[in-house]
Amino acid sequence: MKRAFTLIEIIMVVVITGILAIGSFKALSALFIRSVKAQAVTELSLNAQVTLDQLSLLLYSRVPASVIGYDPSDGSYLPLGEIVSAKPVLEWIGTAEEALTARSYSGFVDMNRSVKSANTLVSPESDGSELDTLERIKFDMSAGIYATDAVRLVFAGTFDEGAVSAGGVANAFGWHGSSADAIYPFSMDSGGTITLHGNPPYIYEKYYLADTAYGVARAKDVEIGASCIKNLPQGIDEDTLLLFYDYRPWKGETFCADPHGVQAGKVTLLAEHVSGFRAEAVNYTIRLSIDMLRPVRASTSVRISKQKVVF
Repeated sequence: MKRAFTLIEIIMVVVITGILAIGSFKALSALFIRSVKAQAVTELSLNAQVTLDQLSLLLYSRVPASVIGYDPSDGSYLPLGEIVSAKPVLEWIGTAEEALTARSYSGFVDMNRSVKSANTLVSPESDGSELDTLERIKFDMSAGIYATDAVRLVFAGTFDEGAVSAGGVANAFGWHGSSADAIYPFSMDSGGTITLHGNPPYIYEKYYLADTAYGVARAKDVEIGASCIKNLPQGIDEDTLLLFYDYRPWKGETFCADPHGVQAGKVTLLAEHVSGFRAEAVNYTIRLSIDMLRPVRASTSVRISKQKVVF
C-alpha cells in the first residue's frame, strides 16, 4: 500500500506556502522600494548640486552690488541684503566674463592717461573691436554692441561694491522701470580708449562690463503662460526652476515671464522637482539654498536640501 497525504496535510502545506510567499513578496517589495528611494535620493542630490554649481558660476561673474530680490506679484524689489519678506525671484547683472578671459578687455583704467573732463578713459591691453565680436557671438547679435547699447560699463567703486557708492541699487541699473544712473553707455576702440556717454561723479581704476541680466525663479512665481516658457521643449510645472537671461534692465527690459514691463530675453530649464529656492546675503557673500521633493511610487516622497555659498 502507498501512503498518501491527508487533506489536512495538503491544506497546511498550501497555507504555509502562501504565508512564505506573502512574506517573500513583502520583503522583495520593501527591497525594491528602498532601492527606488535610494536611486531617487542620489538623482536629487546630484541634480541639486549641479544646479547650485551652475548658479554659482553665473553669480561669480556678477556686478557685486546688482543682486536683488523681486516680487512679480506687485513689481517690488530690494537689494538682496535688505530683504525682510519673501521675494521669489533672484536677479543680478552679469559681466562679460568670456571676453575678460579672452583678454579682450582688462577691467582696469590707466588713471594717468585718462581725461575725466572729456569722459575719455584708457584701458590697457583692451580691444573694443574684439570685445564687440565676442559679445555678438555670445548673444547671436547681428548689430554691434555699442550701437545697440547691449553692453555697459560699471565702476567697481569703494570696496568693490559697485553702484553702492553711486547712490545704491534703487536707481543704479534700471531694474523694473527705475533709472540707470550708475551703469554707463560707452564705446571702445581697438586701442582700448573708452569714451563714456555719461557723466559719472567719480572714475575708479577698476570697472565691470555688464552684458546681460539674469533671473532665477520657480515657475509658480512667474507668468507660466508666457510664450517663452510655452516654447520650451520640456514640460513645465510649478516646481520647475527656470533661468532667465539675455535681457537688459538699463534698456527698460525685464525677463520674458514677468507680468510687468517690456518682456525680453530667453529662458531655460535649470531643474525639476524644486519645492523651494532661497538666496540671502551674508557678509558680502550669497548663500543659495535649494529644496527638492520627488514622489516615489508606493512610498512617501523623497526630499533633499542643499546649500552653497558664492563669494
